[in-house]
Amino acid sequence: MAPTNPTLKTAYWSLVGFGGVYVSFLLLLLIPVVQKHFVYLHKVKFPIWPDIARPEQLGFASNEITPFYLDTPDGERLFAWHILPHEVYAEHRDELLRRDVGLVNDITETLGFRLLKEDKEARLLVFFHGNAGNVAQGYRPDGYRAWSGVDPSKIHILTFDYRGFGRSTGDPSEPGLITDAITALKFAMDTAGIDPSRILILGHSLGTAVTLGATEKLAREEGIEFAGIILCSGFSKLKTLILTYSAGGVIPILSPLRPYPIVQKWLTKYVREPWDGEERLKSLVKHSPHLKLTMIHAHNDYSITWTHSQVLFHTAANAIMAQKKGGSAVDGEIDKPLDFDEIEKRKQRTELGDEGHVDTWVEGVPEGGWKVENRLVTWGGHDQILVASATKLVIREMFGL
Repeated sequence: MAPTNPTLKTAYWSLVGFGGVYVSFLLLLLIPVVQKHFVYLHKVKFPIWPDIARPEQLGFASNEITPFYLDTPDGERLFAWHILPHEVYAEHRDELLRRDVGLVNDITETLGFRLLKEDKEARLLVFFHGNAGNVAQGYRPDGYRAWSGVDPSKIHILTFDYRGFGRSTGDPSEPGLITDAITALKFAMDTAGIDPSRILILGHSLGTAVTLGATEKLAREEGIEFAGIILCSGFSKLKTLILTYSAGGVIPILSPLRPYPIVQKWLTKYVREPWDGEERLKSLVKHSPHLKLTMIHAHNDYSITWTHSQVLFHTAANAIMAQKKGGSAVDGEIDKPLDFDEIEKRKQRTELGDEGHVDTWVEGVPEGGWKVENRLVTWGGHDQILVASATKLVIREMFGL
C-alpha cells in the first residue's frame, strides 16, 4: 500500500513511475530493430548544420579535405574524407585553390590523392569512429588536426562513415561494419598503393571493435600486418559493456540491475551482435607475430570504464603466452590462462607522473615480436582522449617519426 503522508506518497509514485519507464525501456531493447538503433545511434545526425561534403564549413581550408565515396563489395557506398597533411597542403595551396571544392566523383583523379600515392614517405592514419553522428561530429575534426600535426609533412588521414551513418548507404550490422573497414583498408593498400607498414589504424569506442574485426580477418586470411593499431576508449565485448555502460556518461543502462545478476544475465542473452573483441584479439595475436597494439583509456571515462582496456590487455597477454607454449592452441587459447593477479604481478609498468601509466607485456615476446601496451591516462574522458598528448605520442612512435 502507498504511504499516506502526501510527501512520501509523491515520492513513492515517482519511484514507481521511474521504475515503469525503466522496465519499458529494457523491454524495448529486446526488440532487434530498437536494439540496433540504440547500439549504433546511426540515425543521430550531429552536427546538423554543416554540409559534410563541404568541410570548409568546419574551418578547414579549401580542398584540404577531399570528400568522396568508397564502394563496398556488397554494393554499399561509404562517405569518406581524405585529409592532407598541413605542410603538403600549404606547398600545393595555389593549385588546390584553383580546383572545385566539394564531393568528387573519382578520388583517383584528384591532386590530393596523387600527393598521397606518389610520396613514398607518406604515412596514412585510418580512423574508425565511434557510434552516432558522422565524420564531423564532436571531437573528430579536432582529432584530425591534432593527428596530422604529429608530422604535418607526412601524415595523411582517411576516415569514413559506416553503412547507415551520415551520407553512407545501407543499414549497420556487425559483419557490415567489418566489411566497411576492410573496404577502406583495401582502398588504402590496393588503390592508393600504401604499404601496410605505412598504415596506422586508430579506432575509438565502437571503432575499436570494428578495428579488431577488420584487422583480425586480414591477418588470419591474408597475413597482413600494419604499422600499428591504437584502441582508444575501447570495450572488451558488447555483452560485458552493457552491464557497465552509461549513455552520455550519465545514464546507466543495466547498472541498476547489479543486485539482480540473474536478470542481467537473462537480458544479455538477447544481445543480437556480440562484438566480441576478446576472441578476435586472441586470433589477432596468433596471426600477427609482429603486432604493435596500444590501448589508450582515460580513468575518468564515464561512458566506457577503463577496466575494459585492462581486460583486452590481459587477453593479449594470455594469447602471447599461448604462442610461447607452442602455438598449438586454437585462436590464441591457452589451457591454463594466467589469472588477473598473476598478470598484474608479471607485467611491466612505467609511471608517467600525473599523466598516468603504461603497462607493457614482455614475457614470451621474442625480439621484434609483439608489442602490447595499455596506457591509462588520468584525464581525457571518453572523447577528449582523441586529442590528448598521449594519443599523439603513440601515433608518433608507431609511425617511427
